[in-house]
Amino acid sequence: MIRARSLMRSATSGDPVTRLELFFDLVFVFALWQLSHHLLEHPSWVGAGETFVLLLAVYKVWVYTSWSATLLDTSRLEVQWMLLIVMLVTLFMNASLGEAFDAFGWLFAASYLLAQLGRGALMLTTGLDRTTHNHFVRTLIWGCMSAPFWIAGAFFGPELRLVFWAVAAAIDLGGHMLAHRLPGQRTEGRRVPLPGERIFERFGLFYLIALGETILSTGQGIAGNLDDPLILVTGTMSLAGSVAIWWCYFQGLEQEILRKLDAVDDQFRPGILAGNILVVLLAGLILVAVGDRLVISDPGTRPDLSTVLLVYSGPVLFLAARGFLIRQVLGRRAPSDLAGIGALVVLGCLSVFLPAFLAAMGAVLPLIGVAAYDTLDRRRRIQRAAR
Repeated sequence: MIRARSLMRSATSGDPVTRLELFFDLVFVFALWQLSHHLLEHPSWVGAGETFVLLLAVYKVWVYTSWSATLLDTSRLEVQWMLLIVMLVTLFMNASLGEAFDAFGWLFAASYLLAQLGRGALMLTTGLDRTTHNHFVRTLIWGCMSAPFWIAGAFFGPELRLVFWAVAAAIDLGGHMLAHRLPGQRTEGRRVPLPGERIFERFGLFYLIALGETILSTGQGIAGNLDDPLILVTGTMSLAGSVAIWWCYFQGLEQEILRKLDAVDDQFRPGILAGNILVVLLAGLILVAVGDRLVISDPGTRPDLSTVLLVYSGPVLFLAARGFLIRQVLGRRAPSDLAGIGALVVLGCLSVFLPAFLAAMGAVLPLIGVAAYDTLDRRRRIQRAAR
């Protein structure tokens, strides 16, 4: 029997994000730092695969805990304790990220499963409405389907571990993309009491945390190379790239998405879509952070192919994910994103023949161009609407 809604937040509640939720996010500052350093130490296709699998696990813990906190009344002591317990377990999971494919794979897998399955089981005791309760039941079922692969991978070496964990992460990601459908069962989005504005605010705050990792990497790179005469150029370009990425998402686009959400009844589907896109945006920012660090550490030499790929793939992922979000949520094309991706591909091919600091410039200039075009286009649309 499902309990009454004793712990649920009002569906029409306009409560802002609480300090406890922001406090919970702090353990993910550490996680993103760990992930970027793992890729920095393993700049290869295998290292990229390992980093992406770990990112999917980290993101899954964050997104479902944040969704749970959005559904529940975080002023209740029971909900606060749930967040703090998940925070403790996640701290150990994040601490093991650097050794997840070495000696402490068991700790990572155990912490991940305890956080995911334990929180999911607790959610069934909080008095959810029937639709949301059934969705969390299906979430647990999908989690149990991936659990054997997470557990098995912990008992093998790095190569086989990556295979098992990639399968597990694919199951988890597939469940998220399909809104945890099962044969004959699906979620009616209009019946889920999901305040879309609040969950998008959570996404934006987490994206800012990831963007902060690019600033941190730039600052660390500058601090370690203050005697290099090119440090002013590379440091400035790295910061300019972070500012352009911030501008492209937060300067107008976020407000457009929130206004669109206010006009639709089913905010569950856009929330799922935004969650899927956010993980791609996070992957792009990790690549940006690592690329910035590599360029700043040796700006005068010609970069190898792996460095060029790291420097350019981050901005490409960001623009591709942003363009897809604009198309799916706002229903319009983003020609500036396509043009920016084309420019990045061309400049990336040329960068293998140029010094690293010029390669960094090539990766930043298209982002600045997209930000400038969006600003002018937004002004034109506002002027047309005012006539």
